[in-house]
Amino acid sequence: MKPLDRFRVDKRAVLWVWTVIIVGLFVYSLMWFTTGWAVIEVADNVEAEYTFTGPAASASTFIRTMFQYHPVLFLFGLILWGYVNSQRKAQLQ
Repeated sequence: MKPLDRFRVDKRAVLWVWTVIIVGLFVYSLMWFTTGWAVIEVADNVEAEYTFTGPAASASTFIRTMFQYHPVLFLFGLILWGYVNSQRKAQLQ
């Protein structure tokens, strides 16, 4: 394989990885904003209706916190995945 062909293959792979990241962020944000409000409203209504004590209160708080911070974790993970995959060398045959 010529050096210029390898350069073209590498650029195509990097472009594909970052395209997947951009599409993934778009789809995730669309899903987050359409369902996030409903989930938070249901959680608020359940917590208003029932009084959780002990471990159930801790679990309820933990689940709510993880749901609220999930976009940050997803963004960090997606960018880390993109960085790692864009640093790989192209598989030469």
